[in-house]
Amino acid sequence: MEKVLLIATGGTIAMRKDETGKVVPAVSGHELLESLPELSQQADWEICDFSNVASCNMDPTQMRTLALEVERHFSLDPLLKGIIITHGTDTLEETAYFLDVAINDHRPVILTASQRDASESDSDGPRNLSNAMRIALDPRAVDRGVVIALNEEIHAARDVRKLHTNHVDAFNSGDKGALGSIDTGEVIWHRKPERTVKLGIQKTLAKVAICKVYTGMPSNILRTMIQDDTEAFVIEAFGRGNLPPILMQEISEIIAMGVPVVITSRCLFGRTAPVYGYPGGGADLERVGAWFSADLSTEKVRLFLSIALGQGMDKKELRKILSNGAVNIS
Repeated sequence: MEKVLLIATGGTIAMRKDETGKVVPAVSGHELLESLPELSQQADWEICDFSNVASCNMDPTQMRTLALEVERHFSLDPLLKGIIITHGTDTLEETAYFLDVAINDHRPVILTASQRDASESDSDGPRNLSNAMRIALDPRAVDRGVVIALNEEIHAARDVRKLHTNHVDAFNSGDKGALGSIDTGEVIWHRKPERTVKLGIQKTLAKVAICKVYTGMPSNILRTMIQDDTEAFVIEAFGRGNLPPILMQEISEIIAMGVPVVITSRCLFGRTAPVYGYPGGGADLERVGAWFSADLSTEKVRLFLSIALGQGMDKKELRKILSNGAVNIS
């Protein structure tokens, strides 16, 4: 049997209801696999209990540590077919994207999770883990980057978003669609992912701030969010990348301080672009030096900037990469 590594980080897939009826961490990676003995009949499993926490505890430093753990196991074992990471759904897309940018190995890394805890009779965790194993063992999964396996669907880390708080079909990749699906135990690939720019695992992560724009927003809020060690600022704007014109002066001053300002959209899907020429429109922002992030989400732009600026990437090159959505254009 081919070898698969399970790295357990926690999340609802590893939780049960306590005596008060509240859902809490309760299941280790070993216990999770022991509850599904049929999986051990299909692969030779190794288990790493990385953590057992809700994914709201994850931060970029822990993501970096997780990336180092993935790289360590890949480098130690050339026979390792793939790595499955169990994780909470709250920040699943962020950890998956961080790993996608940081990890260079061609073998599959699959993140999976559940929306229903392990004490539920219809928990989606066992099926999601089983499907993740099928992807890890599929030779066609090589060179597809980090993926997410949930609800019989396979999503690219770069594209996927969580759209619902508790439905089992909570994740979606918008217009691009899923990479593939699982049908009666068979892995079916629909498309190839765009190739994420690979930056490796950096020792230093830059501090990047995020601000969500809202109607009637006071102009002084942006400056108060900038600290002395802030190295970039991501502003989640309206629509194609527009905001209240009262904010323009503050943004211009922040850029003049040498802090890159990157514009994303509060719309879940679609591209930002400097197409509107009115005050506060995208063209106005471009004029003062703001960058646009194509269709990459606010949270993923922040992570990409943290890694890229942490390695000292040239800002002109970084701006060019972000305008392509942080993908390699062949």
